[in-house]
Amino acid sequence: MKLILLTGFLGAGKTTLLKKLLNEYQGRKIGVLMNEFGEIGIDGQLIKNENFDLIELNNGSVFCACLKENFINGMAEFLNHELEIVFVESSGVADPANMGIILEMVTKITGKSYDYLGSICIVDGRFFLKQFDVIAALEKQIIYASKVIINKADLQNPETLQEIVQKITTLNPTTEIYQASFCQVPLAELVMTMSSQSSQNSRSINTWESRPQACVLRTDAVLDYQAFEKFLDEIKFCTHRLKGFVKTDQGIFEVCGVSDLASLKRWDEAVETTEIVLISAVGIRMISDLLRLWKQYFGDTPMQI
Repeated sequence: MKLILLTGFLGAGKTTLLKKLLNEYQGRKIGVLMNEFGEIGIDGQLIKNENFDLIELNNGSVFCACLKENFINGMAEFLNHELEIVFVESSGVADPANMGIILEMVTKITGKSYDYLGSICIVDGRFFLKQFDVIAALEKQIIYASKVIINKADLQNPETLQEIVQKITTLNPTTEIYQASFCQVPLAELVMTMSSQSSQNSRSINTWESRPQACVLRTDAVLDYQAFEKFLDEIKFCTHRLKGFVKTDQGIFEVCGVSDLASLKRWDEAVETTEIVLISAVGIRMISDLLRLWKQYFGDTPMQI
């Protein structure tokens, strides 16, 4: 059973690439393990109409002690099924340095092993240089990548793209680099030429102590759309990433934010309650900013975090 790991920082485009891979392998027997840092799963809802077996692990990184046991059990469970390939979408803050150790443990439990093809790292072409200096896991994701996709390349100038390529090449001289928009790459060729990095047997830097501050905003209220737009335009500056679904007086919308960019996209499926995952760029201060902005735009409207 073949195994491919997808890495990349929050909002770089991992789920976009996963959806394209699922389309590429349509009609084959596929397993998907999705890992989200927030305590609720959002990305699983974005791909749930596809035909595959799905396991979701939330509220941590699968390479951290907080979820590693569940990750190993999930990987072992897939080996009990007749699947052709398994895709693992890691959380944006994952350090995959101990992937080799995890696969060895899976083999000890099951007596079976994966054909690990390696990892594809998706780099956010717009924000990578800014993120790289503050997110230690990004370096590890690149070091252990078989392929690197510089996504959103159309949103960056050629000089900065060249700087990104140089930084990636310095960290991992053997990796193949693609530049793309919306992860549009030759997938069949990319997968066919993948090879794992044999050195993935180090200790991961993912620990309880290194976890970014994260929370989930919940409310049953139907929110004023324009007020929520203003709220979103301010709270986004406190976050690395925010995503979820919001119920407004103009309908239900998917919420998506990366760094200082945030957008609302109409969502046609039913959503019982507003739930938005926020991963902080300012530590615990995000909670006080969130409460202040909520009060400013929604007054005494009930909300839980």
